[in-house]
Amino acid sequence: MIRRAILMAGLLLGACPSFAHAQTSSKARLEAFAKLPDWSGLWELDIWVDELDGQEMGPKGMARAKVYAAQMQVEFTPTWQAKLDQLEKTAHAEESSDANNPPAFEEFGRLGGCGWTPGFPATMLPGTYEWRVTPEETTLISLLGSVRHIYTDGRSHPPPDELWPMSQGDSVGHWEGDTLVVDTVSIRSPIYFSGLARRSGLPAVPMSNELHGIERIRMINHDQMQIDFTLEDPIALTKPVHVTFIWNRVKDIDRMEQNADDCDSAATERNPIVNGRYETITKAPAPGQPSK
Repeated sequence: MIRRAILMAGLLLGACPSFAHAQTSSKARLEAFAKLPDWSGLWELDIWVDELDGQEMGPKGMARAKVYAAQMQVEFTPTWQAKLDQLEKTAHAEESSDANNPPAFEEFGRLGGCGWTPGFPATMLPGTYEWRVTPEETTLISLLGSVRHIYTDGRSHPPPDELWPMSQGDSVGHWEGDTLVVDTVSIRSPIYFSGLARRSGLPAVPMSNELHGIERIRMINHDQMQIDFTLEDPIALTKPVHVTFIWNRVKDIDRMEQNADDCDSAATERNPIVNGRYETITKAPAPGQPSK
């Protein structure tokens, strides 16, 4: 009995340091939280500030879009430009063969359709975004269904033999005061980036496996966030692309919508992919009848 009591006391005493460490860790984590900026609420790119019906930019949005267009002077290397020219030619040929149902193949940059989620950087598309900021990670959630994890716990990118192309890439970051600095590699192409699209003739553009993104993100006031974005690819681009754009806080919406739910309804599934092509549904099927 005495031996058992001694053993129990030893276990309790041994557990005390762990308990104290857990308490210390919790306190340290609360202190770390207190140092983080408040990015709560919903955000959108400022070109959609006066969005019209059908996801069209209003006058204010068009003015802002011209500012960004002036910054995105993209030049592809001659070798890469030749590849894009051939790809665009092939895409046009595929479109001409069935203009009503354009090709949906990724190599043509025809991304979309029900269930599609935007890849990196995805921060210029219409829709709202939400940030989740913790000491270990900052998470960016898009209305369109994409989720991007930015690890801020001190880890580095995995070694090259453990990386593979992903739609959001592999992002690690660190805080410099109230600015989040993000480094992204291993980005799966093609990517949606309006400056690239304007020069290539494709809505989404194939890039090399050397594609690399750098972002510096901070709030400049309560209702605006600034993102300094640099995109570099020594194989595809003659020089890095740099653009500084602004997000506005969304004030007329108080929660994230679930846009992907549209995929569950034949009436809202406007562009399903059938046999590698987008098919346009002109009429919803009758109740009880399968959709295409």
